[in-house]
Amino acid sequence: MTVISGYCGLLLTRTPAPDPRREDVIGIQEAADRAAALTQQLLAFGRKQIMQPMVLDLREVIEDTGRMLRRLLGEHVHLAITTGPLLSPVFADRGQLSQVLVNLAVNARDAMPEGGSLTIEAQDAPLSEEYADTHLAVAPGTYVRLAVSDTGAGMTPEIQARMFEPFFTTKPTGKGTGLGLSTVHGVVKQFGGHIFVYSEPEQGTTIMIYLPRAEATAAAEAPPKQVVAARGSETILVVEDDAEILVMIRRVLEQQGYSVLSAARPRLALELAARHQEPIHLLLTDVVMPEMSGRQLSERLPRDRPGLPVLFMSGYTDNAIGHQGRLDPDTEFVQKPFRPDTLLRRVRQVLERGASQRLALDV
Repeated sequence: MTVISGYCGLLLTRTPAPDPRREDVIGIQEAADRAAALTQQLLAFGRKQIMQPMVLDLREVIEDTGRMLRRLLGEHVHLAITTGPLLSPVFADRGQLSQVLVNLAVNARDAMPEGGSLTIEAQDAPLSEEYADTHLAVAPGTYVRLAVSDTGAGMTPEIQARMFEPFFTTKPTGKGTGLGLSTVHGVVKQFGGHIFVYSEPEQGTTIMIYLPRAEATAAAEAPPKQVVAARGSETILVVEDDAEILVMIRRVLEQQGYSVLSAARPRLALELAARHQEPIHLLLTDVVMPEMSGRQLSERLPRDRPGLPVLFMSGYTDNAIGHQGRLDPDTEFVQKPFRPDTLLRRVRQVLERGASQRLALDV
């Protein structure tokens, strides 16, 4: 998917709007995006999706996602959002948390073909020791509770017993993948949360998600602004053991003005860096590779080039850059599959951050 998206991006930059072939390229890109989304759902269910958690204001995430949900649900579904006045922050991945809300809302919409109400509520809620005693793997304490309720068809006990199974669906063929709720389950568990379902036929459904609170003193982070990446002139060492991805990345970076040193193996990258007498401004490396991991490579290179910024790329979790799917603090990362514009933005961000840090050290 990275290769397909990459070459689609390159084609789109050279195919102006009047060209009828542009729509064909966009069609390929959209198909690749759908395939990538399906892959991410499978990774989320298997808890193999890399998370970039941060301290979040759940109220803000719900409101931001709610604006999109109102368009997604249609006029026949009334959406109500209620959040408690004193809502604790949570430590989670913003994109995945939004994905949870979207998946639950779409399921609720499909359960109300004639229309109805969807209510999203969030508030701090305790789980007592007595409750924990009757629910395996639940630790007592105060959580942030996210409740999504609909007035739809509801579910029988038999359906509830299978609702989180991957590929299980009650929708007609072609109307669903059966991965929506399994994705929700995987994401919530990867956050360290709990999920409970209350439903009866013709009585609607309520799904309760309990998320661990973040430290009360931590400040919630705002979503990063998406800006168009500026052209560059720096030298980037790219290390990727997949030859097709390596060629595509090189072309994307060179088209943006960067000088690129490319290596298909970590040891070759070390040799290239040793021979290259001019500055190297960034190491862009895959995580899982033969010979050594991207983390090990990044630790060996700075011995000769102190302060070299590193941007990791990968499609799934690996303990080399994190633990239990969560990135280590201060790790710069771009998730595969990515589009060229996403890669270029992340490269520019890491380069500018590295330049600022070097300037601060010089001062």
